[in-house]
Amino acid sequence: MFARSARSIASMARTRGATSTRSMSAVAARVIATPLYAKAGLALATAAAGTTIIATSNNKAAQCDALPVYGVPGTNQERTFLAVKPDGVQRGLIGDIIARFEKRGYKLVGLKMVWPTLEMAQDHYADLSKKGFYGGLCKFFSSGPIVCMCWEGKDIIKQGRQMLGETQPLASKPGSIRGDFSIDLGRNICHGSDSPEAAEHELKMWFPEGVNDWGKAVDSSVYE
Repeated sequence: MFARSARSIASMARTRGATSTRSMSAVAARVIATPLYAKAGLALATAAAGTTIIATSNNKAAQCDALPVYGVPGTNQERTFLAVKPDGVQRGLIGDIIARFEKRGYKLVGLKMVWPTLEMAQDHYADLSKKGFYGGLCKFFSSGPIVCMCWEGKDIIKQGRQMLGETQPLASKPGSIRGDFSIDLGRNICHGSDSPEAAEHELKMWFPEGVNDWGKAVDSSVYE
């Protein structure tokens, strides 16, 4: 009887020992596994960071290959600077002016509202600094917000000027923007670059951050 009791106690001790060993092994496995998972996470994070760096590098490369802000004169990527002056903004003509160019088929690649300082207006109209009306023109141009636009497309510099109409609204033909929406010379509602050199100067000035080089899905319906 005593022998059976002794064997039973010994068996129980062996069972508890094995259970304890397995428990300790499991704990050890979890302790060992934790840094392994941490290392794996670190590796994934490093890989992700590497991907981001590559993507960033690719983006920078893409920006380097992008068009200059003034586009390429003489091509379908020619660009011009157009502005809705303070009087055009006050009269709510921004949408009408944009619609004219969009419906014609031109592409808007830059758009923002700016309230120019007097110095900005003077720089913008520097080529007219010898004119008697220069002071009043700069004062008015800086009297309120303007809407700056960069338009892209074939012959946009010349066509843009024709779409705006004559500087003197009374000499502008019906159908042009000034011919339809303005009367007085000092309130002719919009400005447009008159040459590739002017477009380059004005776009660099008003869009120093650059514009958006995007593909227009309907271009195949605008150009051959």
